[in-house]
Amino acid sequence: MKPIKTAIIGYGLSGSKFHAPFIQDMKEFELSAIVVRNPEKIHAGVQDIPVYESIEKVLEEKPEIELVIISTPTPTHYSIAKTAIQAGKHLIVEKPFVVTIEEGEELIALAKEHNTVLSVYQNRRWDGDYLTVKDLIDSGRLGNVHTIEMNWDRYRKEVRDRWKENDIPGSGVFYDIAPHMLDQALCLWGEPSAIYGNLQKQREGAKATDYFHVVLEYEKGSILIRGGTLVAAQTPRFAIHGSEGSYIVCGHDPQEAQLQAGIMPNDEEYGKRDENRVSLLVKPDGTKERIEVAIGHYADYFKQVADAIREGSEVPVTGEEGLAVIRLIEAGIESAKEKKIVIN
Repeated sequence: MKPIKTAIIGYGLSGSKFHAPFIQDMKEFELSAIVVRNPEKIHAGVQDIPVYESIEKVLEEKPEIELVIISTPTPTHYSIAKTAIQAGKHLIVEKPFVVTIEEGEELIALAKEHNTVLSVYQNRRWDGDYLTVKDLIDSGRLGNVHTIEMNWDRYRKEVRDRWKENDIPGSGVFYDIAPHMLDQALCLWGEPSAIYGNLQKQREGAKATDYFHVVLEYEKGSILIRGGTLVAAQTPRFAIHGSEGSYIVCGHDPQEAQLQAGIMPNDEEYGKRDENRVSLLVKPDGTKERIEVAIGHYADYFKQVADAIREGSEVPVTGEEGLAVIRLIEAGIESAKEKKIVIN
C-alpha cells in the first residue's frame, strides 16, 4: 500500500499525542505537513516536517496531500473541514465532529459530493475497558442488561484560561468528554427514545459546563453518563447491571497516559494493561470473578481509515455516526435548559 500523505491541522495535545504518533509509526501513512499557529511549539520528534500557518497554505504548496487530520478547537472544525473537502481531501475530524447539527449535515453532504472519506476520531471505541464491556454484554454473561453507567471523573479545582473553559460554542466538558460516552452508548444500544440532561458549572469562576449527568432511555433500560471536574474519589469507569450479575471496571485505558509519556504505538510497552485495575463480575450470590480487561489499540482505527481510502472498505466512525453524537448533545443541552425530558 502506498503511504497516505497526511497533514495534521493543530498540534496541541490531540494532534501531537493522539494522531502524530500513529501517522509516524504506521507504514500506511506519511506525515507530510503540520499546521500550527506557534511553530516554536513543534517538538523534536517532528522538526523535519514542514510547518505551515494555515490549511490554505498547505493545500497550495503541497497538493499531493491526501488526508487531512483536524485536531483544532471544536468551533473551527466546520470551516477547516469544509475547505479540505472542497479541495478533494480525505478527512479525520477529532471528536466532537462539529458544534451544531447543521454544520455536520453540510459536511456529510459535501464529502459525498466530492467522494472523500470522512471519519470522526472516536478513539474510545478502541479502549480495552469498552471492548470488555461490549464482549460481556454481547456474550450474555450478564443476562438481560438493564442499566449501563459510565463515569469520567477528575479533580481540577482551578479554572484555566483556555478555549475549552471559556463561554464559547463547543466548550465545556459536555462537548469535550461526553462524546466518548455518547458514542459508546450508541454503539451498545443504538438511538435512545428519550434523553434527560443536567448540566452545571460547579467550580467557582467556571464559565463553561464542568459537570454533566445525562440519562438515555431505552425500552430495555437506561444508560447513565456522568462527568465532573470536582470528583476526588475514584468511581467506576463502567458499571453494568443485568439479570445474571453486574460488572464494574475502574480507572482508565492506559493508552492515553502512555502516549502522553512518549511511548510510541509500536513500542512493546504500548497498550499493556494495569494488572491491579479493578475489573470484577459480581454474581447474584455475591461471588466475585476477576475479569481480564481487553487490550485495545488506537492503531486499529487508523488502519481502518487507511483501508477505506486505499481499498474502499468500510469507514470507521462515519460522519453520520459523528453527527448522531451531536444530535444527542443538542438534545441534552435542550433538556438541561428547559428542565424537561426530550423525546428523541
